[in-house]
Amino acid sequence: MIDFSITRVVTRNIVIDSFQGIRTTFGLRLRGYEKMINEATSILLKQMRSEYKKVSWWRVSINPIVKDAVMVTVFGEGTKNE
Repeated sequence: MIDFSITRVVTRNIVIDSFQGIRTTFGLRLRGYEKMINEATSILLKQMRSEYKKVSWWRVSINPIVKDAVMVTVFGEGTKNE
């Protein structure tokens, strides 16, 4: 078993920001941002499954980098596919 970490940086765009700004004004869910983070997480989990066969545990971490970007990281422990 080896430790692994797979990272993806996701940035916002002007279209998503415009609509999410309106939704924030009314206290609504920020579905555009949720979708963006969910897509990045799905991509990383697919990559994890293709690179590692026996994964004993894994976690997802989402951290802001700057105002317009977040870093999504999947980390854990598994056996590398050969």
